[in-house]
Amino acid sequence: MERPLFQPIGTLAEELDTPALVVDLDLMESNIEILHSAFRQTAAKVRPHVSAHQCPNIAHRQLAAGDTVGGIAVSSVGEAEVFANAGFSDILVANQVVTRPKIRRLCALARDHRITLAVDNPENVTVLSELAQRAGITLHILVEVDAGLGRCGVAPGSAALELARKAQSFRGLQFDGLMAYEGSILNVARSELESETRRRLQPVLDTRELLERESVAVSVVSVGGTHNYDIVSKLSGVTEVQAGSYPLMDYNYCQFRTEFASAARILSTVIGHPIEARAVVDAGHKATGPDLGVPVLDGFPGGTATRFSAEHGIMELSGAAVSQLNPQDKAWLVPFNLALCINQYDYIRVVRRGKLEGLWPISARGRFG
Repeated sequence: MERPLFQPIGTLAEELDTPALVVDLDLMESNIEILHSAFRQTAAKVRPHVSAHQCPNIAHRQLAAGDTVGGIAVSSVGEAEVFANAGFSDILVANQVVTRPKIRRLCALARDHRITLAVDNPENVTVLSELAQRAGITLHILVEVDAGLGRCGVAPGSAALELARKAQSFRGLQFDGLMAYEGSILNVARSELESETRRRLQPVLDTRELLERESVAVSVVSVGGTHNYDIVSKLSGVTEVQAGSYPLMDYNYCQFRTEFASAARILSTVIGHPIEARAVVDAGHKATGPDLGVPVLDGFPGGTATRFSAEHGIMELSGAAVSQLNPQDKAWLVPFNLALCINQYDYIRVVRRGKLEGLWPISARGRFG
C-alpha cells in the first residue's frame, strides 16, 4: 500500500514527492471532450471502460461528459465491487465470470445495481441462472462473439444464436444482446483502420440480424474502443462503444491516435549522474511498468530512457542533455503502456496549470479477482 506524502493543495507539481503518477486535468478534460463529442449525433453512445485507469474520480467525469449509456465497463468482479461502492449503478463486466464464488459476489451486487456480464459457454449460462435464481435477482447477459482476436467468444452466426436462445430461456437471466472486441486491429496501419474495423465487425452485425430474424430481441451491441471510436460510432446496429484509454492515454497509444495527449506522466527525481552521458532517476520498474516498452523522457532533447531495474531508471544523455539532469533535478517520464504503469500506484496526483489540485485514489488497483 502506497503511503504518499500528502502535500498541500497548490503545491507546485515539480515539488511533489517522487516517484509520483501525475495527471494534468486540462489535458484529461480535453481528451474526454474529443471522444465524447464524436457521439453527439450518433445512435451509438459511450460506455467508458474504466479498467485502464481504475479511478472512480475519472469515471464520474466521463459519465458527466454526456453521450454515454449511463454506465461503465470493468474487467473483473473486484473492479465491479469497487465502482459499485463508488456510486455507479450500471456496470458491465466485459468478461466471463465462471466460478461460483465470483458469481455469488455478482449476484450480491445485482440486488442494488444493474449488472451485465459476457458469456461464451452454455454450462456457464446454466450456473449463472441457478445462482441468480437462488439470490432472487436478475443478471443481464451479452453473448460474446469472437471478432478475430482469438481470445474469448463464440463464432458468429449459428453458435451465437444457439447460446443466445439458451440465455433467453433461463430464469434469473435477461438476454440483452452481443459483445465483441476487435482489439487486435491496433496492429494495423492507421490507413487500414476503417476497412479492418468493418471487416471484423460485420459478422457481429450480421449475427444481430440473424438473431432478430429468429425472434431473439437484441437491444445491445457493445463493441469497439478508443482505437476506432470514430468509426464504430457510425456503424448501423452498434449501440455502445467500450472506449477505455482515452482520458489519460500513454505514449504508445498517442502514436496511433494523435488527436489525444498523454495526460498522465511520472514525476521522478535525479538521484545520480555518475558519468557525463548518464543520469539515474528514482523511478524504476516498480514505478513505470515498462514490460511492453520503456517510458519516454519528456522535455530533454538528447536524453533517452533506456533501461530500468527495480528502483532505478537509466537516462542516456547526449548533446545539450549531458550538462542537465543533475542530482535533485526533476525528470518527467511518459508511460509507454499506462495500464501496466497505473497499477503500480494507489493514488493519482492531479494538477492544473502546474499546481496540485488533489489526490485521487486508484481504488480498483489490484482488484483482479
